[in-house]
Amino acid sequence: MPKILDVFPKARVFFFGKGPLDQALTLAIRQQGLEHRVVLAGFRKDLERILPCLDLVVHPAHREGMGVSLLQASLAEVPIVATAVGGIPEAVKDGLTGLLVPPKDPERLADAIIELLKDPERRRALGQAGRQWVENGFSAHRMVEGNLAVYRELLHLG
Repeated sequence: MPKILDVFPKARVFFFGKGPLDQALTLAIRQQGLEHRVVLAGFRKDLERILPCLDLVVHPAHREGMGVSLLQASLAEVPIVATAVGGIPEAVKDGLTGLLVPPKDPERLADAIIELLKDPERRRALGQAGRQWVENGFSAHRMVEGNLAVYRELLHLG
C-alpha cells in the first residue's frame, strides 16, 4: 500500500469478505494511519452494484479454487490483478483480461496495480476482454458441457 500511495496518494482500497485476519488488518490499518484510505467492507450482497464502480480488482491469494469473484469482476468489465495460483489462471488470462503475478510477492503486486492505475485505456480494454472471456468460456451451457465431458471420460475409463 505505501508504494501505491506514493504514486496515487488519493487511492482507496476496499477489502471485501471476512476472515481470521480481520482484527490484525484493522490494527495494521490504524497503526499506519490508513483509516481514510482502507475500508474493510465485509461481505456484501450487492457486489454486482459495487464492482462497476471500481478501477480494478486485486486478488492476491496464496491458494484459490476457481475464483468466482473474479468471474463476477470480469462480467462487470473490471480488470484484475491476481496471483497465479490454483484456478485463477483459468479465470484471468494474463495480459488479456488482467495481470497475474507470483504469489507472496508484494513488490510485483504493487507494480502491476500501479501499471494499470496509470493506464485507463488498458484497464478498459482488459475489462472488456474479461467480460468477453467469461461470456464465451463460462456460460452455463459451456460449464454443463465441460462437466459432461469429464463424466464421459470417467465412464470410458472403467
